Amino acid sequence: MIAKRVALACVVGIILPLALVGWAVAMAALFPDSSLCGEYTGCLGYLQQAWEVGRWVAAVAAWPLLRLVGVRPAWPVAVVAVPLLVVIWLVVGALPLWAWWFGFLLALVSGLIAYPVAVLIVGRLGRSGERAA
Repeated sequence: MIAKRVALACVVGIILPLALVGWAVAMAALFPDSSLCGEYTGCLGYLQQAWEVGRWVAAVAAWPLLRLVGVRPAWPVAVVAVPLLVVIWLVVGALPLWAWWFGFLLALVSGLIAYPVAVLIVGRLGRSGERAA
């Protein structure tokens, strides 16, 4: 049972960042002449914009998505995942510029780490609460 919930949380954890990257790619294709596209950097401005706003939107959208895929209870998992995500995002922000590729990869899989770990934490807390009752 817990393995299924962890696997479903992994699905949610990868869907959300891929949606952000998809949004950035779509915006770059629709508006290639935007000020967010530069001669040397391409349209990475859209990716930066997606990261700044979209990561918080994704954290809020996680609850209904977790519920939709069948992770129960969904809202405690979504709530517990937020501090885990913030810690990962702080690590990404603290990385030196030469490690940008690692930071991008870590940001991309942050949900893939945080949501399954949150399922395990919530499951463990639920079991310890059942024993105490």
